[in-house]
Amino acid sequence: MFEHILSLLFFAAATQGFLLAGVLAIHKRNIQANHILALWVALLSLDLLGQIFYAEDIYKQLPQLIGLTNCLPLSYAGFFFLYVRSFTTGQPIRWQDIFHFVGYFAGILLISPDLLSSPESKLELVARITADQEPWQYRLIDWFMPTYATIYAIACIVLLKRNQSAVNKARFKWLHGLLLINITIWLVVWLCTLVPYFHIPSNNQLVYFLVSLFIYLLGYASLRQPDLFSAPTNDLVSETKDSVPKYGDNRLPDDLREQILAALEQHMREQTPWRSSNLTLSQLAESTGLASHHISQVLNDHHGQSFNDYLNQYRVNALCHMLSEPHSQNLLDLALSCGFSSKSSFNAIFKKQTGKTPSEYRKSVQA
Repeated sequence: MFEHILSLLFFAAATQGFLLAGVLAIHKRNIQANHILALWVALLSLDLLGQIFYAEDIYKQLPQLIGLTNCLPLSYAGFFFLYVRSFTTGQPIRWQDIFHFVGYFAGILLISPDLLSSPESKLELVARITADQEPWQYRLIDWFMPTYATIYAIACIVLLKRNQSAVNKARFKWLHGLLLINITIWLVVWLCTLVPYFHIPSNNQLVYFLVSLFIYLLGYASLRQPDLFSAPTNDLVSETKDSVPKYGDNRLPDDLREQILAALEQHMREQTPWRSSNLTLSQLAESTGLASHHISQVLNDHHGQSFNDYLNQYRVNALCHMLSEPHSQNLLDLALSCGFSSKSSFNAIFKKQTGKTPSEYRKSVQA
């Protein structure tokens, strides 16, 4: 079936990658990080099939498909960053995160004339590249790709170091290992780009051989350590479960309750999840790695508040800060930006907590 042994390896890795992506996408204990990883692994697998496409000369029968996978590696840095961010902070994906794929779109824009050209022109392009007569756009991408990935690798290192206390030891080691593998692969790409000796057809084969091993590692880890791909927990949660008395009073120890509260309030300050009007207790628990019933217990014991009252306190405080400064926006727009869902609930909650209506409060602080 395949003339080259590496093509067989790539095909096996791609098949496993697609299966793993499907499992991660539909897992019953799913988390956002799994969705990101599923899409990333699927694209890696598609990229491996692209290598087979060229190595086995399939492109000669289907020249219209030439170039479709060329820029996929420019998206991998963004996927890895979002995966690390989601795993460590639980921050939801926003439309602004499209920015992390600007390199991919820039690459597509550069080669768009070739992507839209005739099959004959595409075959001629492959012949030029094979003869080491690469057009300037492709040479630029060859340099831009590892540079772009290196910048994001550094960003991932900073993100992981900054949030390592929010991740349990097993997951921190997992992310650390993935980061090392990612850096190793891009170091090989740098070598292939910088050293003329490596500018041979086999250079991509070495890179994609490492990509295949990476996919095998993901599959192995998902089988041997399935907890890595389930809803996140951290050491604090494990300690909580072990520390809860098995008899009588189920209250948490004071020192442990303080730790949970500190972790919760740090997340609320830094990630501002309360700005989402439909935030639920289970969503907050997932993003912090804390058990939802422990969050409720801590809020009731320490603040004497329900979950909704706790969120609204952050929303009202944020709005009070905004109202103390000159703003051209009307009150309702400011309220919605702070996570309130409607004008009526906003007015009622604000007056309950401050003793004044929003308009009265604004007048008093700006007088």
